[in-house]
Amino acid sequence: MGHRLSRIVTRTGDQGQTSLGSGLRVDKDSPAIETLGAVDELNSWIGVLVASARSPMVRETLTLVQHDLFDLGAQISVPGTPLLSRHHLNRVELWFESMNAELGMLKEFILPGGTQSSAFAHVARTVCRRAERRLFSLAQVERQAEGVHLTSGGENYGLSYLNRLSDLLFVASRLENRVAGRPDVLWERGKSLSAGEVA
Repeated sequence: MGHRLSRIVTRTGDQGQTSLGSGLRVDKDSPAIETLGAVDELNSWIGVLVASARSPMVRETLTLVQHDLFDLGAQISVPGTPLLSRHHLNRVELWFESMNAELGMLKEFILPGGTQSSAFAHVARTVCRRAERRLFSLAQVERQAEGVHLTSGGENYGLSYLNRLSDLLFVASRLENRVAGRPDVLWERGKSLSAGEVA
């Protein structure tokens, strides 16, 4: 196998353009690059979560997710590359069920917080939702241009994957608190008002 990253500093993007994996040159604020950036940011936050997680299940599961996100990035960078599949969705759903089985029922919305790793999971969750929105917008642009789509077999598995992943990150945040012996931080309606006026 040849060296994929023989040069890190290329100086080819100094004028505000970059290359997709297909070789196509695009502006750095193009929908494809915005989507790739959101997925990259998501992967980075998941890396922070993996580095700080107490639960072995969270660490092992989300390390595999990081590989899936690289596959998704390749699919975005080279349209028509069907790397994510129904198998990936089924696997995320199984991970969700496994993590959620260890948790109690929620009776109220929860606030991001508790342990540090739980808070990181919530940050990753919100970035995941943004990546999902960016991917949807990119799919709409491609559909309007009648070009190559991100779909495979009539379904955009990338969108479905990110949708499931945000749910997985939510239960990961709860599991991290549980492993640490910390309760979820429950939303208390009107708490800021009942705390009294600030002097």
